[in-house]
Amino acid sequence: MACLCAAQLVCWICLFFSIILFIGFISAVWEATTSRSDFCTRAQLSTGVECTKKIRNLESSLMKINKTTRFLRPPFEYREVVKHCKKAENCLTKITCEDGQDFVADVLDTYPACQFFKFFSEDFEKCAEKLITTAKNSTCLDTLFNAKYLAKLDRCQQWQDIQPCVYDAIFDECDKDGNSTFLVTRYSEVAPDFYRAMNCEPKFQRIDTNDIDYEIIGLVGQ
Repeated sequence: MACLCAAQLVCWICLFFSIILFIGFISAVWEATTSRSDFCTRAQLSTGVECTKKIRNLESSLMKINKTTRFLRPPFEYREVVKHCKKAENCLTKITCEDGQDFVADVLDTYPACQFFKFFSEDFEKCAEKLITTAKNSTCLDTLFNAKYLAKLDRCQQWQDIQPCVYDAIFDECDKDGNSTFLVTRYSEVAPDFYRAMNCEPKFQRIDTNDIDYEIIGLVGQ
């Protein structure tokens, strides 16, 4: 129950932060439209309002999937989140004025897990489904997919601890058409975004698995 409350608190903090960011964006763009029209136009302001609606929808979808302490759910459960991630990001790309760029950067930084969820529910979907079916035979996969987080353990440290095993499982179980190396590589690139979304502090570390050496951010310790 304590973990559930903590997860919900993080979601509400993110929502509050996004509202503050939008207020700052409105102020900056309004000033620009009245004093330096060459930087931002009122059309850009309208785009900011449109984007904020999409960001609120994204926040709502994230809150729905953050109701448990499990690390990852089946890929199909992230489709709604990914849809809202894409809509928000596509909208934000329309804000090109100079005074809006800080707003865009801050919003994207507030939702780093979007890139991971897109990969996990699309390119990684079949591999994830295979890993889920074998999870009961693997301690690390069981921890990854079946809500085995223990309150007495540090969540960030637990994520780090299981990564070497997860990497090996991807390499061994998902080698269809010889694409397991691609999947492991892409996983190493986007998993740090998910790690950071858990409010874990990213840092450069190294992992050795299956004779492939990856330098990654915030996954495993020495």
